[in-house]
Amino acid sequence: MDKPQPLISFIIPVFNEEKHLLETINPLNGLTWLDKEIIVADGGSTDNTMAIARQLADKVYVRASGEKNKSIAENRNKGASLASGKYLFFLDCGVKIGKLDEFVKKVLETMEQSPKNVGLTLEIRFYPSQENDVDRFNLWVINKTITNLNKIKLGMAFGWVQVVRGEAFKQIGGYNETLITSEDADLFKRLSKLGRTICLKDFIAYGSAIRYHTEGWPKIIGLALVNFVSYIFRKKSYSKEWKKIN
Repeated sequence: MDKPQPLISFIIPVFNEEKHLLETINPLNGLTWLDKEIIVADGGSTDNTMAIARQLADKVYVRASGEKNKSIAENRNKGASLASGKYLFFLDCGVKIGKLDEFVKKVLETMEQSPKNVGLTLEIRFYPSQENDVDRFNLWVINKTITNLNKIKLGMAFGWVQVVRGEAFKQIGGYNETLITSEDADLFKRLSKLGRTICLKDFIAYGSAIRYHTEGWPKIIGLALVNFVSYIFRKKSYSKEWKKIN
């Protein structure tokens, strides 16, 4: 007998995430009421990431020897290629969602309200132990931008959490794998031409501030602007790679 289609496919792109993968998957496995599957898509890890993934995930995308990972966009697409869920829930490793149980229920409620609702995201913050006043101001600007661009049907998302209706994801061809950055914004921009994209209120995704504190906000913002302009006018990223910072 065929297994029924899961409501949600959680897709976690990873690269050397042995420190964070367990804490990312465990809360998802704790959603015992939900018909789901958990997929880990590897970008070529050399640590124990894959051993953890095989133990805890339902499906794992493992790269062949010598297969180069082009971008996180490609990594997410590889995970999506294994998915059978009605909704694809892309979650970056190490990101923690406040009120996860309530958020997932709200996601399902919102998606089921109308087939026109094709993409959902939420506001972002740093882990409370890492966040400072400068972070809070800059994140406030980012969150307002994400919320308002979705309201005026231009589409916008930040990469940590994106939920997409599976049929819509296939219709637009998934993430643009040539983009090193802005792949999240690009996805939601294209989704907004099919239907409605939404930043859900009252929910927050918490992630690491290490990159922002290591490289500094001026560099982060400057590079983001250059990449955005390059994306708008050249349809490709200015950055050639996105280095992992632990």
